[in-house]
Parts: sequence; structure tokens; C-alpha cells
Amino acid sequence: MSKPFLYSSIIMISLTVIWLIYEFQLHHFVKWHFLTVGAIHIIMSIIINRQFTTKDINYLGWIHVVSGVVFFAYGHFIL
Repeated sequence: MSKPFLYSSIIMISLTVIWLIYEFQLHHFVKWHFLTVGAIHIIMSIIINRQFTTKDINYLGWIHVVSGVVFFAYGHFIL
């Protein structure tokens, strides 16, 4: 995986953590926030998984896939 994709993936994960801190400070959760973050992580998982070419475990790809599905499902089905 190239360095720009690695750094952009780590930046997206850290922005998601900062966004979660902000979201927990609101009085109620906003549905489109979760749908947007879920969609961004699904797109990032596609980009990261296309860049990954070795046979090792792709931890960043799995983090983006799981967080994308969880955020999108929570925003779509629960909120």
C-alpha cells in the first residue's frame, strides 16, 4: 500500500473518533451523520482493499469495512 493511502486511512479513522466525541455531546443523534460516515468508510474500504496487494492481513481495510457497516446500519435501521 502506498504511503498517501495509508496516511489518508489513518486520518479518516482519527476524524471518525473526533466525530464520535462530538456526536456523543449532542442531545440526540442525527441520522444523516451516521449514514455519511458509514458511506465514507465503505468507500475508503474499497480504496484501501484495492491498494492492498500482499498476502498479510489487511487491518485498515477490515477497520473501514466493519466501521462502515456498523455506522451505516445504525443510522439506517436504529435511528
